[in-house]
Amino acid sequence: MDNQKNRLTSSEITSLWAQYIQDTMSVCISKYVLAKVKDSEVYSLFEFTLELAEKHLHVLRDIFKAEKLDLPIGFTDKGVNLDAPPLFTDTFWLVYIHEMTMHGLAGYT
Repeated sequence: MDNQKNRLTSSEITSLWAQYIQDTMSVCISKYVLAKVKDSEVYSLFEFTLELAEKHLHVLRDIFKAEKLDLPIGFTDKGVNLDAPPLFTDTFWLVYIHEMTMHGLAGYT
């Protein structure tokens, strides 16, 4: 029997890479929304979103490191201007988070 460590397939690496990019984007957007949103319930949803994305990124970084793979650059705080005026209403952000949740669930399957 072969005792060699099982390696990730190219499609698994691609999925992890895409999830990393999506979670770095989620962190950036969540930080922007938290700086602008007024509704406390929408605010709490984006706090949860930010926390969840940061947890995902921690796990993904561990996987990339364990597999000796380069870490994707992803989105960074340099791409977000928290001082910019609000782009959308709180209602828009509520619809946005619903849609992104549906896409995220599909991605995790």
